[in-house]
Amino acid sequence: MVTSPARRRSYEDRGLWTGDTLIARVAGHAARQPHGLAVVDRGGSRRATWAQLHRDAEAVATALRRMGVQPGDVVSVQLPNTYETVVCDLAALSVPAVLNPLLPNYRARELTHVFATARPRVIFTPGVAGIGGIGGGSGVDGTGGPDYRALVTGAREAAGSDTRHVVVGHGIGDGGGAGDGHGHGEEDGGDDGATLAGLMATTPDEPPPGARGPRGSGHGSDARAVSELIFTSGTEATPKPIMHTEQTANFSVRAAQVALGVAAGDVVWMPSPIGHSTGLNFGVRMALYFGLPLVLQERWDPEEAARLIESERCAYTLAATTFLKDLLGAAGGRDLRSMRHFGCGGAPVPPELVDEGDRRGLGVLRLYGSTEALVATWNRPGSPAAKRRHTDGFPLGDIEVAIRDDEGRAVPGGEAGELHVRGPDTCVGFFADPDRTAATFLPDGWVRSGDLCTVDGDGYLTVVGRKKEIIIRGGMNIAPREVEDLLTRFPEVDRAAVVGVPDDRLGERSCACLVLAAGRTLDLETVVARLRAEGLASYKLPEQLHLVDTLPTTASGKVQKHELVRRVIDAGAGTDAGAGA
Repeated sequence: MVTSPARRRSYEDRGLWTGDTLIARVAGHAARQPHGLAVVDRGGSRRATWAQLHRDAEAVATALRRMGVQPGDVVSVQLPNTYETVVCDLAALSVPAVLNPLLPNYRARELTHVFATARPRVIFTPGVAGIGGIGGGSGVDGTGGPDYRALVTGAREAAGSDTRHVVVGHGIGDGGGAGDGHGHGEEDGGDDGATLAGLMATTPDEPPPGARGPRGSGHGSDARAVSELIFTSGTEATPKPIMHTEQTANFSVRAAQVALGVAAGDVVWMPSPIGHSTGLNFGVRMALYFGLPLVLQERWDPEEAARLIESERCAYTLAATTFLKDLLGAAGGRDLRSMRHFGCGGAPVPPELVDEGDRRGLGVLRLYGSTEALVATWNRPGSPAAKRRHTDGFPLGDIEVAIRDDEGRAVPGGEAGELHVRGPDTCVGFFADPDRTAATFLPDGWVRSGDLCTVDGDGYLTVVGRKKEIIIRGGMNIAPREVEDLLTRFPEVDRAAVVGVPDDRLGERSCACLVLAAGRTLDLETVVARLRAEGLASYKLPEQLHLVDTLPTTASGKVQKHELVRRVIDAGAGTDAGAGA
């Protein structure tokens, strides 16, 4: 734990960190509104009550304990945006184990890293690819997946792990019956034939004598203990294992709810993968903590998204720019006005998208967040239009931000520097990674973000780049975000990413990787001329142009720049010697 005892006492004394746990909140909702709507999936065709959700989660938790899962053990859940995933997540928290959500598009390399690092006691995965949509994963790049049983077997062997495997596969919700109104058909099992259907048929244990809190509270779970172990989503070669507690995660959703004015009766829609921090904490946790209906979208389809928002009257979400752009492009005549709070971040949000959202009655609220600090700054519904268009918001309650130079000194207002965040939202460290922990967490509670930002006179933050993505050309630093924002204004450009490629003389040269709009063309000479006309410094001008059909992204919509660099090098994209002279 990197939080000092004094800071912990301060947060608890001020009520910023409480003893609440998510499973206890769900138990409370089940007691007060057992027949109320909790989770909607399968395009609205399957609807679960709070009583059903709580019963299924407690059944699986009981089964996990009988499988030998102890408090503090890690349970990995690699499943798409479905009801079953929510059940597994809550079951892990109820043990109380440490929930390790995993993106469905993780493959052998990532799973081996997870198994070797986290040593999970159990992993829930799909069975084989393409079964009921479960094998493909969620997010903007969701496609058919592999045989997950083979993946898990190979990764366990490579990592030397004794992780047990539970398969979620055939027939989930297709009939049969476990007595809960859902039905669970036949599945191909994991180890010892273990299936989620079998686990959900378990009769839940009663709490042991002396357990604190109501049934379902985690049998005396401590909100101070680590409850989430989340690996970063792939923008770096080696994902970081980040630890959150019920205190840090629950503070963040409470702060967001207050700042945005999310109200009782609002419906949460979540297309972002709930196998990662955005979907888990600002989708599942946000809805379940406050007792709001949660509408899950398993596979990304913008027309289906517009239909769900209209039919379910969804009011809140948090998703990457790609989701927003696709949604607005495919909405047609759908009524999106119920969506008052569309939190958007993780990639540049062009002002034109904010404007288009306003025209459609959809409230686009740019934000800044990370797995380490969750959401730190967020535009409010009442923020001035110029702030909503051009900034990433101002801090949520009791969160501090500071902009510092490489020596740790505060930079003058309006100048760019590395963002430091401090508050009850920040994680409590990196698991089994002392070197990264020491480099990221400062003794006075500040967390170095690695992001380059400015803060204006009104306290609104704007991300301008990332230190790790900084291109160093002949000793000069280039922030890709600045160039990307200009490129996305070109009418020919649909999406843009700027990366640094190795150069023997200068160290790196800048390459613009562009996805063009249908039927459009663009060459490097035109790109450079337009950027010069915008007043961009010569050393910042792209020296290579690489046209692609799509940008490689994580399931949550973030561009994988290390993968782009590899592709550019393999393709041998051309250069223009005069571009950045």
